[in-house]
This record gives sequence, structure tokens and C-alpha cells, in this order.
Amino acid sequence: MITTLPVMNPSMSVTEEAETNQEAPGDSTDKKPLTVSYATGWPIDVIYGYLHKNNEEKGFNDAMVKSDLTFRDMNMNIIRNKILMVFREINLNYDVMKRDLEIRIETCSAAGLLSTVSELEKKMSTIKAHKAELEKLEEDFRNNEKEASIPLQSYECGFLRGIATIALGNAGTTTTIPQMNIPETTNLAATA
Repeated sequence: MITTLPVMNPSMSVTEEAETNQEAPGDSTDKKPLTVSYATGWPIDVIYGYLHKNNEEKGFNDAMVKSDLTFRDMNMNIIRNKILMVFREINLNYDVMKRDLEIRIETCSAAGLLSTVSELEKKMSTIKAHKAELEKLEEDFRNNEKEASIPLQSYECGFLRGIATIALGNAGTTTTIPQMNIPETTNLAATA
């Protein structure tokens, strides 16, 4: 099965906004797709949507369910792998677009359609610029740097906030810490 990403005409002007489907508590947010619309209308907008996504609420809710650091690391790996998969999908989409444009440029050049060739070459330069930007964003994401670190850092912040909430909630109750029963020993020096 071949999956293609929806691409709007790049010449269309769209207001910049990232939308995520909000659900009632208890619903799974992983089952609904991320909807993104930015000014460019190119596939790179999808990755920007994922990189701008704030996962703090998810981290907080996960900490409330299970405040284990292994659980946190597992969920952060899931987020990381999902975004890396989107990077691969977007790169493949651009590669297909690039090959298609190369063929169209060759065909139009052979037919002498110079104005069409120049338009296609403009699209090709946009694709090359987007591929370079994707490469930079992916490197920043892998190194957890700059704005590409938002998804993972926001998740971790939410998780730590959840742990702090649990700790503060337990601070109001008095809990006794079990102690070992140590028999009292007599001081031999005092009896001698």
C-alpha cells in the first residue's frame, strides 16, 4: 500500500496555524491524525506541525498513570520514533516529487517549452531548499537541539510536573516510614 501525503498548491495562501485534535480526558490522542496548515502548503509543513506540538499535557497525564522513569523513557522513544518516521515519509515524498520534476523538465526541454521549464526549475529549487531544511531539522531533532526539541522537552516537562503534583499531593498526608526493629543493646562498658 502506497501512502501519499496531501500537498496543497504552493501558490495558495493559507494562514499559519497548527491544529491538533483535542479530545475529552480518557480518549486516546494517538488515534487521530495531526492536522496542519501553514503558508507554504508543501509537505515540510507536516514536520513543522509535529515539531511544534506541545506534549506537556500528555507527559503530565502519563505521570499520573505511572510515574516510573522507564515508562517516561519508553513514551519519549515512541514520540521520537514517530517523528523520525514522519521525517522519512516527508523525505521520500520530496524524492518522488524531485524525480517527477526532473522527468517533466527533460520532456519540456525536448519540446522547447522554455517558460514551462523555468517554472518547473523554480519548483525544483523549492524542493531542494526544503530537503536541506529537513536535513537540518532532522539533525537538530536527533540532537535534541533548538526548536526541534519541543516535542520531547515538553513531554519531559509535563511528566516532571506530574511527578511533582503527586509528591505535593502526598505531602499533605502523613505517612509513616517503616523502620527496622533493632533490639536495644546494653552498653558493655557501662556495666563493667
